[in-house]
Amino acid sequence: MQSLLEFYLKDLPALEDWRYSPNDHRTRDVVRRAIIPMTAEEGCAYATSKHNRDGPRRAEIMVTHNWGNRFRDRLGAIVADALQECSSHFAGQLLDHEPDLLRSMLTESGQMQNVYWICAFAVNQHASICHTNPCDRDPFTDELHPVNVRDPDGRCTESEINKFDDMMGFLANTGKQLIAVDRSMDLFRRAWCVAEIAEAKRLQIRQSLKLVSRKTLTNQAYQLQNLDIRDMRAGCDKDKELILGKIEDIDSFNSQLRSLIFDPHSGLLASWEQMDSLQQMGEVGRLIRWSMADAGTGKVWRLWDAE
Repeated sequence: MQSLLEFYLKDLPALEDWRYSPNDHRTRDVVRRAIIPMTAEEGCAYATSKHNRDGPRRAEIMVTHNWGNRFRDRLGAIVADALQECSSHFAGQLLDHEPDLLRSMLTESGQMQNVYWICAFAVNQHASICHTNPCDRDPFTDELHPVNVRDPDGRCTESEINKFDDMMGFLANTGKQLIAVDRSMDLFRRAWCVAEIAEAKRLQIRQSLKLVSRKTLTNQAYQLQNLDIRDMRAGCDKDKELILGKIEDIDSFNSQLRSLIFDPHSGLLASWEQMDSLQQMGEVGRLIRWSMADAGTGKVWRLWDAE
């Protein structure tokens, strides 16, 4: 957690040839314009590079997220998980406006040393995606992201894209999965994300869902009722082929997937709604607890939005 915050609050603003915009830039933009250039000299993952201030650590929590999600929202979901909040809106507000207060809250709650596994940082992008750019542009400048040719197809021995099953099996006994859902809930239309969610369920890894706010669920959930893994998107056709090739019965997989997400008693969305309702009932108590960290300045109350 500490290294993630330092990356967001210090490394991104310090980049000389790229201006990061929290409301515009997605995870894929940050990977292309920050993580890959920063680790180019070493040719390794950010987690094993000199830039990781915490050094390599064994992960406790795997983060499943959509690379099209705003990078700030993705980090907000991780912060919300650490603060045990159901929604990430408040965490995003803290990241944007009161980072010192956020550090204090995480430190005092004993969460600053949490170790999260995030593919953008943990996977060696130089052996996977940096060799090509499928017409992906910076949403702020409209410029094409640069490329760095190392591995022509992302499937060399060094590539880690085809080792997710092994990694999740390694995590199964000690960790949990954090599902960081974007505002449009597009995560559930991405083949890799859905495959990770289904595999975590099969391995009985504890799962936790983070939405930006209840409004996200109200506005978008109805569009997901007919999910089909065959219609989902991936970064390239080979990734989708790899995922589909591991599914023996696609119709059965789809049925189980819909149940995993929508079951009214045990589904991910139902579990989130139950937790969110409990948190709303205890909202005043949580506000008082967090406001103690701002020394009575009222910063927490001003940033709080109970959407």
